[in-house]
Amino acid sequence: MKSAKNLLVPLVIMILLAIGVVVFFVVDRSLKKRPAETTYNQVDLLYISPVDIASVSVLHRDGNVNVKVDRSQAADGTVVYGYSGSDKSSENYSQTKMEEFMITMNSFVACEAIAENANLSEYGLDNPVLTVTITKTDGTQKSILMGNLSPDGSKCYVCAAGSSSVYMSKKEKLEIGSRTGNYFLDDRIIDMNFKDIESVKFNRVKDSIELFGTSVYNETTNTVSFRFSQPFEIGSSNYFDKLIENICGLSAADHEDATNENLSKFGVAVPSFRFTLNFKGGKTYTVALSSAKGGFYYGRINGTGKIFKVEAQRLEIIESPVLVLLSDYVFNNSCDELDSVEVSGNKGKFVMKFDVPKDKLITDKESTVTLDGRNARVVNGSGRSYAAMLYESIFCIKIDGVEENAMIPENAVADTTIKVYDRNHSTVVYEFFRRNTETFYVTKNGEYTGFYVLGIELYNDGGTDTYNYGIWPAYEILTKAITNGINGVYEIPDGK
Repeated sequence: MKSAKNLLVPLVIMILLAIGVVVFFVVDRSLKKRPAETTYNQVDLLYISPVDIASVSVLHRDGNVNVKVDRSQAADGTVVYGYSGSDKSSENYSQTKMEEFMITMNSFVACEAIAENANLSEYGLDNPVLTVTITKTDGTQKSILMGNLSPDGSKCYVCAAGSSSVYMSKKEKLEIGSRTGNYFLDDRIIDMNFKDIESVKFNRVKDSIELFGTSVYNETTNTVSFRFSQPFEIGSSNYFDKLIENICGLSAADHEDATNENLSKFGVAVPSFRFTLNFKGGKTYTVALSSAKGGFYYGRINGTGKIFKVEAQRLEIIESPVLVLLSDYVFNNSCDELDSVEVSGNKGKFVMKFDVPKDKLITDKESTVTLDGRNARVVNGSGRSYAAMLYESIFCIKIDGVEENAMIPENAVADTTIKVYDRNHSTVVYEFFRRNTETFYVTKNGEYTGFYVLGIELYNDGGTDTYNYGIWPAYEILTKAITNGINGVYEIPDGK
């Protein structure tokens, strides 16, 4: 038995080798019989130099649209492209897009010869998808017919008008030739310098917001912001400024025809947002936008022209709560603009006077600040200015919310009153009236601002955190620092 087993292993190996030889010859014969890939002769069907072209027109079988791009030369030698297709609109067209189109459609080179004396219907050339006509500057014309895609979808069939010889060209040629007038529109919907804006109005339907503001140019930072006068008297936030800057340079991702069906379909018939931009020189744009749909906003300019669409992420701030669009603070005067500030209330009264040169800070050596006539230049061991702490607690009071229709009783007594005197001898008075146990309404010169603030803005004791103080505790700390400081340094006791 053992010898029989020993013979079995070599037998199995011989069988496997025989099978391998048979498979090799079968595969080898099948490879030899496999037909070689078809190769075609390459032919330059048409080439016309761009400088010799007056126009390129493409007649579309579907929709019977005739796309036409013209080429001319200005007196200074500059090449100018124009759009004169059957779907021409009043918008501006992109020189770059028209040039690229003409350069692409002026030649059909390296085409693959398929058949002579062909039945054109087999290739979709008896009723072509596109008919490309190139008109030369001498008035002569050449036409190319473009038909179906090849079976693998990588190429399309073409032939010269009047010929039955069929060729294949890259399918990209068919795709580019299929573009209609909307493609050639200039992406730039508005192209205005943000710094030339004079005023803006922003309307939002969902919460009946209507903000109107005039531009404020900051020479020091070379930036533009806005001062709202309706419905609130307050500055704009950086978010709102950036939103308007984006609107001033608005670009379209695509366009749609402004049919009644499309106006309704894309939400432009009854827009959700409206911007009115007034620029120096009297130029005005009204931008109406839909709500966000599929990652885009759809809109129109001045109620006319094509519908454009803009990527939603570029304008997402328009959906933000109104407080995001406004300055964080009830008021925020720069210390170099101030003469003094007077604060009074249940906790007493104090006057802070400023002599700060332009573009300087309270902490700069050139600056002088007093509290009730006493030098307020006192710091802690880390160099933090207590005068700056009190100044910030007054001029950086954060808005907590909006309540436009609140009624403050006529006999209400203000908890805290702040009178701001600037160097132009003007005065603004802010008063804080109790709203509930945690918040206060704010008035400006006797008129309700529409805002309320948290009580901590007036009364929070920040302990050793000098960036977390309300007005009255900050005043008490500065008073102690002036009285008890040694060589202009005072430390807040731990656990005071």
